[in-house]
Amino acid sequence: MRYGDLVRMARILGMLGSDHEGERASAALAAHRLLKASGGSWADLLMPGPGPAGPYPRRRFVDMLHDLLSAAESRMRQLRRENDELRAEVKRLKLWLDGRRPATSNQRAQA
Repeated sequence: MRYGDLVRMARILGMLGSDHEGERASAALAAHRLLKASGGSWADLLMPGPGPAGPYPRRRFVDMLHDLLSAAESRMRQLRRENDELRAEVKRLKLWLDGRRPATSNQRAQA
């Protein structure tokens, strides 16, 4: 099984702990289909041995589909945009409130 398929299989198997019966059944079926599509068996998956390309690489499991740095940068851009929108809304509300206030005696004297 390719490394990308292993990543996908790990995600699918994670859904087996769902509280929803249908979700668990769907996850089991998806895992079975992925395994059969890769041409392997459960025994091959659970007890990997050296194959044509040698043993599976001994590296830490990294989800290649989720880059934490780009996710953090995206969230920062989203928060900056939201802050800018909130600042503009505060300015609009201040102008609106200033237009509704009656002039004070100091303001009348200056005019």
